[in-house]
Amino acid sequence: MPVFNEDTRVKIPATIQYLRLGYHYQSLKEDDIDIDFNTKIFVNRFKPALEKINGRKFTYDEIKEILVNIHNLIKNNDLGKEFYKWIIDPLDRVKLIDFSNVDNNDFAVVDELPFSVVEGTEEGSFRPDITVLINGMPLAFLEVKKPNNEGGIQAEFDRMINKRLKNPDYKKFFNLIQLVSFSNNMEYEEDDDAEDVKAGSFYTTPNGNNTNFSFFREDDELYHTNYQYQEVTDDTVKFVMKDCSYNPAETDTVEFQENLKLMTPCNRFITSVFDKERFLYFVQYGIMYINEKVPQKHIMRYPQFFATRKIIERLESGGKGGIIWHTQGSGKTALAAFSNRVVRDYYAEKKVSTRFFFVVDRLDLLTQASVEFTNRGLKVVNCEDKAGFTKELNKSLSTNVGTKSIGEICVVNIQKFEGKMPEAKNEYKAKVQRVFFIDEAHRSYSTTGEFFKNLMTCDLEGVYIALTGTPLLSKKERSNLKFGDYIHKYFYDKSIADGYTLRIKKENIDTVAKSEIKKNLEIEDNGLEDKDVYESDAYVDALGRFIEKDFVNFRLQNSDPTIGGMIVCRTNPQAKKVHEWFQANSKLVTGLVITDTNDPKQKQINKNNQLDFRETFTPDMLIVNLMLTTGYDVKRLKKMYLLRGPHAQSLLQTISRVNRPYKSQNGKVYKYGYIVDFVDIEQEYDKTIEAYIKELEADLNDNGENEGSLNGLVIDKEDINRKYHKYMNDLEDIISTDNLERFSKQLTYYNKETLLKIRRLLNGIKECHTEFILSRAMDYATNIDSQKVKKLLKATQERIDFINLSTNTVSMMDVISNDEVVEILYEFIKVKVIIMDLGQITQDNPKFKRFSDVVRSIQNEIKKNKNKGDIKIRKLDELLQKIFNDLSISDLNDLDSITDELLEALERARNINYENERLSKIYGGNYAFVKTYQDAIETYPADKSEIERTLVLVYNAIEDVIDKEVIIVQGRKNFADSVKTKVTKTLLKEKLYGKIKGFYTQLLNDLYTNIQLFK
Repeated sequence: MPVFNEDTRVKIPATIQYLRLGYHYQSLKEDDIDIDFNTKIFVNRFKPALEKINGRKFTYDEIKEILVNIHNLIKNNDLGKEFYKWIIDPLDRVKLIDFSNVDNNDFAVVDELPFSVVEGTEEGSFRPDITVLINGMPLAFLEVKKPNNEGGIQAEFDRMINKRLKNPDYKKFFNLIQLVSFSNNMEYEEDDDAEDVKAGSFYTTPNGNNTNFSFFREDDELYHTNYQYQEVTDDTVKFVMKDCSYNPAETDTVEFQENLKLMTPCNRFITSVFDKERFLYFVQYGIMYINEKVPQKHIMRYPQFFATRKIIERLESGGKGGIIWHTQGSGKTALAAFSNRVVRDYYAEKKVSTRFFFVVDRLDLLTQASVEFTNRGLKVVNCEDKAGFTKELNKSLSTNVGTKSIGEICVVNIQKFEGKMPEAKNEYKAKVQRVFFIDEAHRSYSTTGEFFKNLMTCDLEGVYIALTGTPLLSKKERSNLKFGDYIHKYFYDKSIADGYTLRIKKENIDTVAKSEIKKNLEIEDNGLEDKDVYESDAYVDALGRFIEKDFVNFRLQNSDPTIGGMIVCRTNPQAKKVHEWFQANSKLVTGLVITDTNDPKQKQINKNNQLDFRETFTPDMLIVNLMLTTGYDVKRLKKMYLLRGPHAQSLLQTISRVNRPYKSQNGKVYKYGYIVDFVDIEQEYDKTIEAYIKELEADLNDNGENEGSLNGLVIDKEDINRKYHKYMNDLEDIISTDNLERFSKQLTYYNKETLLKIRRLLNGIKECHTEFILSRAMDYATNIDSQKVKKLLKATQERIDFINLSTNTVSMMDVISNDEVVEILYEFIKVKVIIMDLGQITQDNPKFKRFSDVVRSIQNEIKKNKNKGDIKIRKLDELLQKIFNDLSISDLNDLDSITDELLEALERARNINYENERLSKIYGGNYAFVKTYQDAIETYPADKSEIERTLVLVYNAIEDVIDKEVIIVQGRKNFADSVKTKVTKTLLKEKLYGKIKGFYTQLLNDLYTNIQLFK
């Protein structure tokens, strides 16, 4: 019968995909293997690779010194920053990677490479499925799961963040590893309402508790079809299968051949991300360290990856720039920072120096951009006037780059530039290329004005790259007529699906609220459009009371005091008056951010308020007019009160301030940004979106690419109501919710996949109720019985918990508490018993107490066991699963017979642990020998006593050094040879050698691996 598990369905086919890309397969069982224990670097690959790329021989002492230096660096508490600097810019050190010639490097993959472990805990299983070695260094890994795995891919994300990245023993390894990826060999889910990400392939770079996982959607539709894969022979595939401890004949099964296909989701992901050139591009250009309060390490998002490469394609084809149209929130400033090194190195190969300029048109944007670039390690030169710009423009070399910066960029604010722009001069005829990034390219650059002409002619040979989330689309001012064709595009639909931005929920001011505001005005309605009305004390007072009440309620409904708000006012005078009202009448703290030439202090106040709002959760709300409505990205900004109506692209820019993903300190994950619409933006929004859709369609006709969509960015209570009814209809198609008791009984007939769908639909209904309340749509909210929904969810979760326990008993009992196990079983039994006995079912009932005491004892024995892979534990697991799956109980008398069955399982568990303790004492308490023995008696053709006696002799020979690193440092082959030298003569004397000769070497190799596992 074919083996149909995670290894044969995903891991081994994925390993073969790497070989098709030109990687070598590194077996852990080869005789010449030599792994440095401290770094997990494969010295047998590291030494020859370094000799090749450095053009010289290295002695083993020199290699050892390099390994010691690497180990010292990765032990730093810096997310691996110093080691990364060595990789990309070795200076006077040994070159570790040859980025100039991809094929000059050694690429290999190794399956199940054990990293350091902590005995007896789940963390001890830190063995990535596939580790990627570059010149012997483990710089990436891929964890794979079978499709529809328990908890989906989110379970792996959680394990990575909560178990591995929090384990201090693993810190140094994650300082060494540059790219981490996960796949359960499924296509990405289309539904962005899913509770958690369940399906697909994802990548990231280790970033401590702030690690986020990114989608990777291939940009080039023909990339996989046209890829030049290398031929992998059947013999090689069979060798890998055997090396992974499976029968080579498994490779001939139809199931394996299906998963071996080039175009499975996991295999396509491997080709897209781990193509040798692309992977080195990620390592060289895709990693960036962020200097914030808590230092972070970021990796390029896939749209940034493709955009930077498209820039080079444009330059290679002779182009001098164009437009990058990436939606708000997709990281355009970060894109400019990533592009800095990419473009710099492109011109450096041509012996041309580069100068970079980031052009903004407002002082607040200069401040924001300067902070962003400085945090990313760039040396920033601010040019606030023409004199400063002229000075930098005429330099042919950067003179401000320090040793700690990764490059230089001049941030230029042209808002106050009057008259003719300075023109670049090159008096010394130096080879220099100036590169201009034009931020927010939809504004301030009218083609008929001097501003645009002067900017584009200040350097006729300059490269001009316009960045925008909302290009101008009017007939006169189309962005692509000014800056050139689109270099790359990335839209709302993909950004929302990828989790980089949120949909925006629009809340209109209802009739009651409007009347509450208007009735306080001592002015006739006819004058409501006059600024005197909107700046009047009566209007500001009514407005202030409404916003205060609404925002306080918004925080209460979300149980989250960290979320912030923004009030976008019609005029600066109105903004001042609203700010004064809150100062005088509210406990909420507001910060005023406006341009005020009459108050020299306001500039510093603006700066302080922006930084404080971002970093300290104070003020609660910002009050603005025009400032901060573009380019200001703060994740906690979740609610906007829109008192004026921006037009066209300015509208999308403004409302997108609230569309950044945010997870609060209480764990709430927001699905929307919120706007309270005082001015009815719907008509202007529809007109703007229609214009963008026409632009997309026109461009589609030109290049035939499927660009994406802008629909669905903004939703309102009617959209939520439609979503609620869809949830209800889908739920009723599956199960009736009228009677809670009947609902609980019905759940026992559904499989886990259906139960998860029921849970998702109930959670969706619960969220709709919250959204109705936030929208003040009480007429809709009253249609949902929130208490009933909570009870339905509880019943559903209890059934899911029982299925988890009954299908994966040992694993579940190992990781959850005694009380949790008892509670799961108690709730299940309550559902099963007949109504007349229901009153007798309490946790104090003697029959249930006897049952629960036995369950607790079994669980305690399972937690004690240190080798969950032991065949006896697997059989115990099967027994427990059978007992729980066959639970048939209609009254309390049935419980005693079930308890009797569990007593037999308890006895078996105790015997397993007793035997393990006996074996452990023989080997001085070392469980590496226990595991080796247990595996050997199932694998090798010898009597148990002969294997036990052999391992006793081995232990006696090495017990003095068993806890010292010398065993690991000497490598597998040297370890086996050393043991043979000490033990073989004794084995011959005791007539054991002939019995174990056929597997002697493999037994020692297994022991070597287990010593690492239980170190």
